[in-house]
Amino acid sequence: MKKLFALILLIASASLQGCMTYSHHSLQTVDQWPLASPEQEKPSVYLKVFGEYQVNDNPRVSTADVAKLEQVISQTLSESGRFSRVTTAQEESDLYLTVTLHNHETGNMGLAVLTGATFFLIPGAFDNTLTMSMAVRDGNGEKLGTAQQQESLTTWMHLFLIFAVPFQ
Repeated sequence: MKKLFALILLIASASLQGCMTYSHHSLQTVDQWPLASPEQEKPSVYLKVFGEYQVNDNPRVSTADVAKLEQVISQTLSESGRFSRVTTAQEESDLYLTVTLHNHETGNMGLAVLTGATFFLIPGAFDNTLTMSMAVRDGNGEKLGTAQQQESLTTWMHLFLIFAVPFQ
């Protein structure tokens, strides 16, 4: 009977564990930064996107979907109507945009192991600071400007967070 109870408890704890991520809402409103007014000749743009990832200040392999991010940024730039051509193919252009998505994750690894070992009974948390920076260069490689936005997210892991799911 004790083994059956322990098995039911193990299955219940494995199925009820959960994670919850919330934003700190630190992302500021984007200001307009037109590179060319609509009346001027529209420049062509070459876009390159990179992803960087760190865990507690240790560089790791980025798991960001850079291809999808590149597609979204390229589409947004094209739809802005300010550029004659936006390309990710390496070819000569008027402007060269480099976008880097940096994810810096911080948290206590010992607590993460303890959270997993106790089947999420002891809660754990990790913070992610997402920073997207863009550098704009002309055809000669001179920097014309930069823009940067940052947002912080906290993820809590705990057995009883499953009860928070209906209140998303």
